[in-house]
Order: sequence, then C-alpha cells, then structure tokens
Amino acid sequence: MTQATRLPFGTALALAQRVLAAPLAAVLGAEHVTMPAWFTLNALGLRGPTASSVLSDLLATNGLDASAVGNLMDELGDAGLVDMRDGVATLTPAGIARYTELRQRIDAVTTHIFEQFDAARVENARSLLQEIAETDPE
Repeated sequence: MTQATRLPFGTALALAQRVLAAPLAAVLGAEHVTMPAWFTLNALGLRGPTASSVLSDLLATNGLDASAVGNLMDELGDAGLVDMRDGVATLTPAGIARYTELRQRIDAVTTHIFEQFDAARVENARSLLQEIAETDPE
C-alpha cells in the first residue's frame, strides 16, 4: 500500500476547483448561461443590490475588463434579468427566478460531490476558503 502524496495547498486547491468547476460548467452549458453571467447572477443573488464598481472588481478576477462587464450587464438587462439604476445592479423578478433555478441545479450537483466527505470537514474547508476570500491581498 502506498501513501498518498501530500499536495501543496495551491495544487490541492487547483485540483479541487477543477473537480467542482466541471459539473458547474455542465449545468451552465445545458442552461445556455456563460460563466461570467452566472458569476454576476450569483453575486447579485447572494449580495442583493450591488454597485457596478463592485461587480466590475469581482468579474475582473475572471478576466473581464470594464468594457466586457458593461456588455455583460447590457446583455443581462436586455434579457430582463438585471436592472441597473444609478450605478447599482439588482436582480429583477425574472432574474431572481433564474438565479434560484440555477442555484438549485448547481446545489444538487455540488451536494452529490460533498456527500462523499464528512460534513464537519466540508464546513471547515468552506469556512477557511471564505476567510481567505475576505482577506485583503494587500
């Protein structure tokens, strides 16, 4: 019996992200939703009304520049999913329904993955990752 290699944190995180991103991409592909559109709907669904500058910062981590964010917001607005007023984006009732539908499908997939692990360990990992995400990199 061989002992499993202890991966560096960054490597383990990248590999875990790949395992989680594949089913997410499959759900979004089946629903004809781009990853940036999902990130936007998810941010608004979790945060509520959000300043466009905050959305731009969030989406910049996914490679979108200000112009691409503007185009995305226009597309989501034209689809009736997001309302933009005075520099603040809000989900419309249709946007809330779409977000909720997508969130439920994605939760079903991720629940299946996480059921393989002890719930306390999953919560510890989620809590640590949230702390890291909320840390100012400066």
